[in-house]
Amino acid sequence: MASERIEEYLEAIYRKQSTETPVSTSSIAEELKVSLPAVTDMLLKLEKRGLIEYTANKGAVLTEQGRKLATSTVRKHRLWERFLTDILGLQWDVVDNEACRLEHATSPVTEKALLSVLGDIDTCPHGHGIPDKNGNVKEEKAMPLWEISPGHKACIISVNDETPETLRQLQKSGLKPRTVVSIESKNSDNTISLKLADHLISLHKELASNLLARSLTAKELAEIPEEISMSHLSAGESGIVKSVGGGRGVLGRCLSLGFTPGSVVKMVENFGKGPVLVKIQDTEVALGRGVADRMTVVRSNIKY
Repeated sequence: MASERIEEYLEAIYRKQSTETPVSTSSIAEELKVSLPAVTDMLLKLEKRGLIEYTANKGAVLTEQGRKLATSTVRKHRLWERFLTDILGLQWDVVDNEACRLEHATSPVTEKALLSVLGDIDTCPHGHGIPDKNGNVKEEKAMPLWEISPGHKACIISVNDETPETLRQLQKSGLKPRTVVSIESKNSDNTISLKLADHLISLHKELASNLLARSLTAKELAEIPEEISMSHLSAGESGIVKSVGGGRGVLGRCLSLGFTPGSVVKMVENFGKGPVLVKIQDTEVALGRGVADRMTVVRSNIKY
């Protein structure tokens, strides 16, 4: 069984390999906040165990054995990030550190239980693909949002920079993976103007470049499952629950009523303010608007 430190190194090399091959010792040192001599020492140990191919002054590449161990660790990490946000209601700017602690102690039994609770998911909260059991990852082609021309509509795919400050800024703007925005203009002050639903948002170039997105065709706009708050469903509309946020008490009540990821809800009454009345599992439930605001759903054509 690999140690936590070995898994952390393999995970770092795996992430870096998407943009850098071989991965340099300096990149690994920066990623893990350790010294260059410490990295070199560990890379030699990993090479001896057959987990990487290492060339001095060039860097490291994962072997097939190393890739399998790395993707297994990444899979557990991203499943935990999903559980912590979707089920426990933690904010997406704190789940990375928590998932780092949990990933190393996750047994196959626990991993299977996570999947049974999370349902059909294939990305972490930040939009990055979750490796399947064979280590394969479904990644969508994307480019920095800043590079998409005005006049286009784009779907945000993932967040490149997952530092807490960046994630908090994006959270305030309502921008997250699967959000569809209209590119209104690029401005002389190095900002980009976006339209999200009925709101106009201004982002600096640096922040917009950290969002990876892709332009959408008219056909895709009609088909893409846009995530919205449950409170935005109109009377008669149905939605599939994606996540449940809020405090522990609110979360516990919602889960006990059946509002788990993957469940189907129908909006019975929504007057635009005050409580809403929704139907779930053949039962009508009244929810405060604040609670409905914290539930994320995807509009659905499923009929009750």
